[in-house]
Amino acid sequence: MDKILSKLRHAVARGQSGGPAIRDVRTSSVRFKSYRWVLFIVALAAVYYALIASDRYVTEARIYVKSSNASSSVMPQLQMLTGAQGDSQDAVMINAFFQSRDLMELMEKEVSFSDHFSHSGADFLSRLKDGANAEDRLEYFKKRLSASVSPDSGLIVVRGQGFTPEFSHKFVEAVIRAGEAFINSTGQKIATEEIAFVEKELNRSRDALARARDKLLSFQNDNGLLNAEATGASMQKVVSEMEAELVRLHTEEKALSSYLNSGAAELVTLRSRIEAIENQLKQERQKLASTDETSINEVNATYQELEMELKFATDLYQTSLVALEKARVESYHKLKHVVVVQSPAIPDSAEYPRKLYDLITLFVTLSLAYGVVMMIFATIREHRDV
Repeated sequence: MDKILSKLRHAVARGQSGGPAIRDVRTSSVRFKSYRWVLFIVALAAVYYALIASDRYVTEARIYVKSSNASSSVMPQLQMLTGAQGDSQDAVMINAFFQSRDLMELMEKEVSFSDHFSHSGADFLSRLKDGANAEDRLEYFKKRLSASVSPDSGLIVVRGQGFTPEFSHKFVEAVIRAGEAFINSTGQKIATEEIAFVEKELNRSRDALARARDKLLSFQNDNGLLNAEATGASMQKVVSEMEAELVRLHTEEKALSSYLNSGAAELVTLRSRIEAIENQLKQERQKLASTDETSINEVNATYQELEMELKFATDLYQTSLVALEKARVESYHKLKHVVVVQSPAIPDSAEYPRKLYDLITLFVTLSLAYGVVMMIFATIREHRDV
């Protein structure tokens, strides 16, 4: 009997304080009231997309950067190893240019980018703010122009937006023209600098050749000879012939003196010839190696040095000519071409905003966030009850 009375008192107490059923009803009511904020935000977004949001049209183009390297048709296997890598690097470089401030400033001049995206006809969330600084305009520009590079093929996909289909088409066309001009100017700048350097070296080698030639001609004129080496060889030959003749005459003198008197006319004449040849031989030897004047050997050594300088200057000039022609050919190889794989076309319908997709995404995201928050609060309450 006491147990029954105790249970009744406990039940009455729970009823007075609000039991689990009553708390569940109150909790459900509170949850529904708070969840209405999720529905309210989604409803506001629906009104925005239905009545306020401005349509944005997208024009897409696909391009490819190709070099003018002639080796691709001659050695395709080599092109697979080197040319493809070069084209991929060009694609990465032009893709970086598409996200640069330089292109944004160029688009301001070409298509009046800021004027189009900041006009009052666009909704306040989509348009560019009036008086935006350069950094804000660049961030907005990156949102309205996207470019992606395929790592395998090097194909670049360019997507440009606009509040009108005509502007998006004109925008993408201007971007492609600017990209081609950029990639060509980069290659031409490198080629121009290389050619300018080679031309400078060519002029320097031409001046060196002229100086070496003038020094050699002046030396030849001052010494009255055409070829010092040939002159020296000729003089050496004369000395050798005179020495041989002198040996022959001395031999003949010994033979005659063995049976003729020293005053014999034939012997006197022979001795006179020997004396004359000896005097002349002495003079010729002095010409070849003289300590008082410039000897023919020194002249020959100086001539050979000048001749070597002229030969070196001539070789250097020929090398510079070859290098110049090679640089001109390489400058053509450095030219790039932007091949349009898919031409930009005027879009038929707006691609952005994706109204239904955005609303569903917003609803799911807010619902998940709401559920997480309610779960956290419920966990906190349970810990408090304990």
